[in-house]
Amino acid sequence: FQAEDGIRDRSPSRGLGDVYKRQRLKTHGLDIVPDDSGAGIFRGGSILEISGNPTKWLQGHNLWGDFSSPGPLIEFFMFRLCELLPSLHPTDLDRRRWQDFSFELRRIDLTRMFCLNNRSDVRSWLRVASETAYLKHRGRGSLTKNGTLYFGKHSRRWSLKFYCKGDELEAGKDHGLPTDIPERAGLLAFADRALRSEVVIRSMELKRRKLNWACAWDENTGSELLAGIAEGLNMSEQRSIPSDALENLSSRLRMAYETWLVGHDLREILSTRTFYRYRKELLPLGIDLASRQPHHETNVVPLIRVLEAIPVGPPDWAKGTSLLVGPSDLIDARRRFRERQAA
Repeated sequence: FQAEDGIRDRSPSRGLGDVYKRQRLKTHGLDIVPDDSGAGIFRGGSILEISGNPTKWLQGHNLWGDFSSPGPLIEFFMFRLCELLPSLHPTDLDRRRWQDFSFELRRIDLTRMFCLNNRSDVRSWLRVASETAYLKHRGRGSLTKNGTLYFGKHSRRWSLKFYCKGDELEAGKDHGLPTDIPERAGLLAFADRALRSEVVIRSMELKRRKLNWACAWDENTGSELLAGIAEGLNMSEQRSIPSDALENLSSRLRMAYETWLVGHDLREILSTRTFYRYRKELLPLGIDLASRQPHHETNVVPLIRVLEAIPVGPPDWAKGTSLLVGPSDLIDARRRFRERQAA
């Protein structure tokens, strides 16, 4: 199976976030044909190369998952693949590499799901975040036409994006749920008010962090990486400076603040050095010049509505079903593989 560009496949891990995406795996098998001496010769040789999202293939969807590191997930994936392809004969070295997590990762997605009241609120959150959010080392986000909010979209190391999961499932071919998947209505209802965040960590950054091998990951690595990046995301709630503090500002800072307050992007007006100097001086007052204010052409005070995105994990009704795979499934897969070998 192939995960195409633009299809967002990732798998949640216990509500903490998800790891893994598009690990490229190879398994090698050689057919041994007896010769006249009985020693046997090698013939044929085969390579199976897989590019895609293991959790989406295993569960039929990527709304959630129960693996918190890539190693066990890929090991389970390979055992399951051997069940479905009886002619696939992994070598002892293959199996040892799976169990030791001795394979390289070239891209990892860390994802987390949030819940709002409805899909309209999810879209509103994305629109507001595009105007007010600022991510350390990546700057302000950019909202695309399809509703995805990117921070550092073209970075060669890592990027962050948010999008409406309900909209993605309705985006068209290859994005939706299989028509015959169990509990399809429940899955769609779950996605309808879901906000997905996804950190994409690419090969260069994985190598820098020494996380480009699956054995370097434990069950806390993904959530720690997510938490570290999330700390750099600033969504300023304060929209004005108290009058007493405003009086103490220098004329240059006051002018910059008032220009920002009416919705202008100061990065387009000031030099880069001046912009960051002003931003640094105003941050202690709760004002982040990098978070652009909405531009209003009216004297009417807008109604402010709070949109709270609450982290959410797999629903209880999915536990114990084929819609949620996890470590217990890996234990069963190992047992079944040993039984088939003995048979």
